[in-house]
Amino acid sequence: MNFSIKTTIISCLLTASSLNAAGADEPLYSDRSSYPLAGDSFLTAGLAVGDLDGDGDLDLVENNGRHWTQPSFVYLNSGRRLSSRTQLGSTQTTNYSIAFADMDGDGDLDVVAAADLLANQIFINDGKGGFSPGRSFGSEKSNTRSIHVLDLDNDGDPDVLEVCRGSANHIFLNDGTGKLGAPTTFGALDDSTLAVAAADMNGDGHVDLVLANRDGQQNVILLGDGMRFGQSVPYGPAGGDTRGVAVADMNSDVRPDIIVANIGSRNTVFLNKGNGKFEAATDFGSESSRTYAVIARDLDGDGDIDIIAANAPGSNEVHLNDGKGGFTLDSTFGPAGARTYAVAAGDMNGDGKIDIITGNSAAQNIIYFQR
Repeated sequence: MNFSIKTTIISCLLTASSLNAAGADEPLYSDRSSYPLAGDSFLTAGLAVGDLDGDGDLDLVENNGRHWTQPSFVYLNSGRRLSSRTQLGSTQTTNYSIAFADMDGDGDLDVVAAADLLANQIFINDGKGGFSPGRSFGSEKSNTRSIHVLDLDNDGDPDVLEVCRGSANHIFLNDGTGKLGAPTTFGALDDSTLAVAAADMNGDGHVDLVLANRDGQQNVILLGDGMRFGQSVPYGPAGGDTRGVAVADMNSDVRPDIIVANIGSRNTVFLNKGNGKFEAATDFGSESSRTYAVIARDLDGDGDIDIIAANAPGSNEVHLNDGKGGFTLDSTFGPAGARTYAVAAGDMNGDGKIDIITGNSAAQNIIYFQR
């Protein structure tokens, strides 16, 4: 073998080795592996993903507007890309968060949408990703910021938590057909609640509600006893400003922990000690972060739960878990000046990896594909 061929082979091997090493250190998400949902920009405040048309891939709904009237849209997936879009409902409204659930028991996912100072709506799916005109629920005087859907009364159908900032939070029970009964309240009547997570936090077999409060209000856990949520347990410091909350087992001890997204202070993981106490164990993000939404998912497939933090403004972040509740910043993505109000996650292109979708204010919404 002559010197020239040997040199070429060695050069190729070194290049391949360098690429492999670089690939091993590359973040899971970056702007290089991204794709905009559409060419236009809205004030997006809610995102949800799920199979709306029954074809086995994930579709998406974006809820747009916040305090201003804008249209919301349903995006159907062709298997690898969101390739069609239709407006959700005929009216442009002041839309906030959104959730999917089978509200009428027919086996497909319906849409439950929150609106500010306007009645919320349930859109019933025809099974193919087409939706009926909305069924209204709630008051036009409520400052609704988010919707959480779960079976609270154990009758097999999903009920609705309406989460409000500065006005009463409400529970609406479903009759099994998507019709909601008269509301009851939870929490204090003047809570500035932005989001709620639900789980059995004290191991008594009842669902508890974990509230994320803004405007300097204390974050609390409302302990459940059937349909009653009377006892309030504070967690975290007083006087904070929390925008989002998630619940998951972050340190593999089979107890649900709390992850909070804060405005103007570091985000925190509170570990569940199993005795009604929650200990601030790990901070993530910076002191000046303004994190508006948080998702807890196993992003890298190693069996523990990682964190997606959506910032407004600021680049968004992925923090990977070491399995014990310690976190390392893996990825920053999105422009530093972007304002991401909502985030969703799911395998959008069918490659078996979790992708991230950001809902931005006055900028294009983006899918970030995992490398």
